[in-house]
Amino acid sequence: MKHGIAWNVAVYALLIAGSAIFSLPFVWMVSTSVKVDRELFAPGLNLLPSLPRPRLQSPYIDPSLVLEGLPETEPGIAGALLPLVRERAATVVPDDLPPATWEQDLCLAVCAKLRRSLPTETWNRGPEAVAAAAVPLVTTRLVSDLFGQIHRRLSFGPLRVRSLDRREEVLGNDRPVAERLQNLTPQVATVTRLADAAAEFASIRYDFSRGDRITLSETYRVGFPTDQLERVQLYLKPDDTWHQLDMTLETAGKRYRAEHRIPLANETWTMLTWQKPGPDDHSTKIKTWVLLHEEPTREPVLDEPSLVRLTLDIHRTSPLGACLSKITRNYTRVLEHIPFWRYVRVSLFLVIVNVVLTVFACSLVAYAFARLTWPGRNGCFLIMLATLMIPGQVTMIPHFLIWRRLGMYDTLLPLWLGHLFGNAFFIFLLRQFLKGIPRDLEDAARIDGCG
Repeated sequence: MKHGIAWNVAVYALLIAGSAIFSLPFVWMVSTSVKVDRELFAPGLNLLPSLPRPRLQSPYIDPSLVLEGLPETEPGIAGALLPLVRERAATVVPDDLPPATWEQDLCLAVCAKLRRSLPTETWNRGPEAVAAAAVPLVTTRLVSDLFGQIHRRLSFGPLRVRSLDRREEVLGNDRPVAERLQNLTPQVATVTRLADAAAEFASIRYDFSRGDRITLSETYRVGFPTDQLERVQLYLKPDDTWHQLDMTLETAGKRYRAEHRIPLANETWTMLTWQKPGPDDHSTKIKTWVLLHEEPTREPVLDEPSLVRLTLDIHRTSPLGACLSKITRNYTRVLEHIPFWRYVRVSLFLVIVNVVLTVFACSLVAYAFARLTWPGRNGCFLIMLATLMIPGQVTMIPHFLIWRRLGMYDTLLPLWLGHLFGNAFFIFLLRQFLKGIPRDLEDAARIDGCG
């Protein structure tokens, strides 16, 4: 009895273990579908995605990506490297960041870099040996790269608009980037001008403990009729806080609002595009823009022929909202990039129509071959069977030429109308099935009054 129970327990344990092992690919697929770009290409095996962490203040320092997967660094080593890091970072770190907010984390990032490059023997000899070996390795460029990896700052570049006839303009091009949008919430955020070797951009410093929204707005004059405006583009570097960016456009007496908000995920420069409804929405091209919907309003709307008003709103999000946003982000991007539901509708239409027409046509022909007696029946049946010997590659081009001559090229008609004429293989199967039904059933049905 005990051996039987033990055997059953072992079998069930093996079944559970096998189920867990074979479910790993499914878990991996689901978890990967909610990862951001940096998690997809991160080294090592990372089964579960990281949790987003909305920050109340920005800019901020986040060394988690640099230190991920490494053992904890001894405080003595980080302290020994501090003077060297301070010296190298003097021309790298912005002046508006207090040393207390970045020194320790930058030292840890440098330690993580040295741990991967220095020999284990040097690392084990103590802080002094590590600090001496780090002098030629810890350069200003290295510190600059590491600081860029741990520093998060919300920044934006030029705003561009494009008309229907492909004319492009940079809005507020006569002003510095930081002054091209008016800050309507100074108690929450400040906008400052920054520049690097490549370009000029603006940085937003904010504190959501003082409010739940940042509003930047400005009215611009463009060189084409505003009713011809097609799209708006913003060059943006998110700060990975997962707060939500919304956009409102007022032009030609109408107000447009973005179809959905954009989460401030990742920390790399990206081009955001908003576009008014148009022919591109019904095409099969990859959709890389957020649609602008006309918003009914009773408030006065800008209605001058050469002026447009843009408003950017950054809404604070909660940790739960950030998690939901991360879960749905990749799925939303896929559904935006391709007309998925259009493909589903077309597929369902073709499946239903083809099945109905095939069953209808093949049933009529099979019944005629199986039950009706008419001259030349067997010869016609042999000719129909002979068509099964013709490869599809032989009839492909003639089929195309026939449908094109009938004026049905580039339509869905050739994908379903041909099934109205039956299919030789299905007709053969139905004929054999009908011949197996006794005729006595038909005679009995006629005697009972069946038509």
